Amino acid sequence: MANETEGQTLRDYGKRKKRYRRVRRFIFGMVVLGIAAAGIIYWIRLTNMTYHNYEVVNTTQNTGEYKGGYLSYGSSVVKYNKDGAIALNKEGDVLWNASFEMADPIAESCEEYVVIADRGNKVIHTFNKDGEVGNITTLHNIVKVEIAKQGVVAALMEEEDTNYIKFFKVDGSEVTSSEDTSTLAEMVKGTDEVGYPLDFSLSNDGKKMVVSFLSVTSGKLVSAVGFYNFDEVGQNKTDNFTGGQSYEDIIVPKVEFLNNDTVCIYRENGIDWYSVREIPNQIKEVNFDQKIKSILSNDKYSGVVIEEDGDTTGKLMLYDLKGNKVLDKKLSMDYDKIYLAGEEIIIHDNLTCLVMKTSGKEKFRYTFDGNISAFYPINGMDKYYLINGSEISTIILKE
Repeated sequence: MANETEGQTLRDYGKRKKRYRRVRRFIFGMVVLGIAAAGIIYWIRLTNMTYHNYEVVNTTQNTGEYKGGYLSYGSSVVKYNKDGAIALNKEGDVLWNASFEMADPIAESCEEYVVIADRGNKVIHTFNKDGEVGNITTLHNIVKVEIAKQGVVAALMEEEDTNYIKFFKVDGSEVTSSEDTSTLAEMVKGTDEVGYPLDFSLSNDGKKMVVSFLSVTSGKLVSAVGFYNFDEVGQNKTDNFTGGQSYEDIIVPKVEFLNNDTVCIYRENGIDWYSVREIPNQIKEVNFDQKIKSILSNDKYSGVVIEEDGDTTGKLMLYDLKGNKVLDKKLSMDYDKIYLAGEEIIIHDNLTCLVMKTSGKEKFRYTFDGNISAFYPINGMDKYYLINGSEISTIILKE
């Protein structure tokens, strides 16, 4: 009898232990779920807050205004001018500092690389997070440069009536005839038959390129856009050419890779989106009756500000990668600069800055005491670089 009672007690104990484990797991799960929910609510609230003030976290002295500019570089900022360049992190610490002499510096970045070139001259410098990695001297005067994520540099150059595009390695050496882009420089060399390159864009991985050409054929102005692929797809194509599009009596001043597989063609009178995963295919076409005032884009969106009669501010039209309109909004202020940063549109003149979400919701508007040279996000939420002629400050927005 004792053994039977003892067995019953052990069974009851086992059941209670299982119930306890289930209750404990349930409570633990609810606590984790509650923490996660609280975190999500806090993140949603933080990313959708409206701010009216700010606090300076740290400040680095700037050397004053000069011929040059600023470049957002991950969570850092690059300042460049005719005498050199400096990269600063969000704490204001110097990542690298380089000296050079340029008459008209221009700069671009892609992931860990930055390229700075002397427009109208023949000098290019390349940098990564550790500092300068290459110094390039070109044969012709530079019009534009781009850099891919592996450090390949493409330069649009001109000499008298001829334009060229050539490729260089990040260390400064020119791509040779045995490499993928061997025929490209001669193929895009400007001629009366082909036209002269107005603009080009290199995909982030450096494997694709789009070029806008301009020519006069039979007395008519003709723009042609060519697509090139240096990967397996293009190896079986003549001169790596995979397709193109022509436009009569229309200038195409800008072409751009939004990501590795999507290209935007900005015409005088509209935008075309192309998928270029392999062979280029048009996704969408949008036409405008009004003149395009500004172009803005990132890897998620492309947009334009179009002029409206009697209005100096204009109307902002924003589109996703498939050409679907996501925002149609009349701007409430005139501006010197407008650009996209993640899910935000940053607009500023020399005193007032407006940060707007891509939904059109206003996040931050402030009129500063001093001039604004640049305003860049750091963490995608509430921390920004505020740059003027005398200071580079890290700020946190306040309600």
